[in-house]
Amino acid sequence: MLEESQISQKFLLFEERFGRGEVIDAYYAPGRVNLIGDHTDYNGGMVLPLAIEKGTYLLIRRTELPPCRLYSANLDLEARILTSELEPKGDWADYLRGVYKYSSENCGTLPPFDAYYFGDLPLESGLSSSASIEVVTARAMNSLGCAMSPADEVKVAWRAENEFVGIPCGIMDQYAVAFAEKGHCLLLNCENMEHRQVPFNIRDCVLVVGNTGMPRNLAETEYRKRRLECGEALEALSARLGPRTCLSNVSVKEFESARWGLPDLLARRAEHVIYENVRVEEAARCLQAGDARTLGHLMNRSHESLRDLYEVSTHELDALQRISLEQQGVLGSRMTGAGFGGCVVSLVAREGLERYLRRTPGLYWQATHEEAEFTVTTPGDGARRLREAT
Repeated sequence: MLEESQISQKFLLFEERFGRGEVIDAYYAPGRVNLIGDHTDYNGGMVLPLAIEKGTYLLIRRTELPPCRLYSANLDLEARILTSELEPKGDWADYLRGVYKYSSENCGTLPPFDAYYFGDLPLESGLSSSASIEVVTARAMNSLGCAMSPADEVKVAWRAENEFVGIPCGIMDQYAVAFAEKGHCLLLNCENMEHRQVPFNIRDCVLVVGNTGMPRNLAETEYRKRRLECGEALEALSARLGPRTCLSNVSVKEFESARWGLPDLLARRAEHVIYENVRVEEAARCLQAGDARTLGHLMNRSHESLRDLYEVSTHELDALQRISLEQQGVLGSRMTGAGFGGCVVSLVAREGLERYLRRTPGLYWQATHEEAEFTVTTPGDGARRLREAT
């Protein structure tokens, strides 16, 4: 997280931009990294994300007159929201327009506001920067008189991305950002939204998130195509096994008995989802028991599955994962997120951390001619209000 002095400076910049006025409230929402369980969320499966210790900050102040004035310090871009024009504009603020629109449906007409966004979360890196800005905005609706439960905030944020912006993501990202707890991973069933906090009991290891430097944009990838392929696989399996509501409701035994009737492509997509779902539950047990070695093995198998069966990895992701595994003290490594760019997460023994951070960037550059950035993290807290200032 940012230092208190860095946050305090932003209050001054807020007033330089928007002028002096009423109380300014501060909110924070983290990014997330998924330890294991990718592309299971929209298939009704299990996921195991955690909040990282980087995120999005929002300073907000209600105003008397429209429009809502927005500013992103990270992008150095302004935007406006007019309640009479709550339609997508195709810019960075569409996520926020969507949150404002659906919050209004929950709470009634909301007043205009000034908002100043900043933070230390890399954009388009697979660390849920969109969910972070959506959830921090939904949480900040409290300052406009719209007090929603965390579950309602998640729904508003998810609708903003899916229905307003038009990116058909699962609900894992928003849920993790809102419900994460320090020192825990979140084991979430994406079919029924049941979840529990799993303590991160692997005391002699840390997580290192390596950003490959290759930005990811789901709207410009084959993400939608994968969702359609899973739907086709579900339909084919249901015809052989009986109705299923999602792929994750198909057991490994059932899948192996019926896969012969599926086209090879659909069988590979379904195999990843069904076996990944099992790996997630095994990984949760490893965290609880402090079994770092087995957890690392599961992470490696997950990457292989995403690479070979689901085909969402890239040359850069594979290179960083391979190089990471070759380093002393690394127990497991995998791409994280939807793929097509973004990040790799590695489980690294504390005693090998310094060596890993010293060697890996250069080896990655030699393999890809790209610069990777690394974040060492442990599970952090979810979205919250920080403080007020006048």
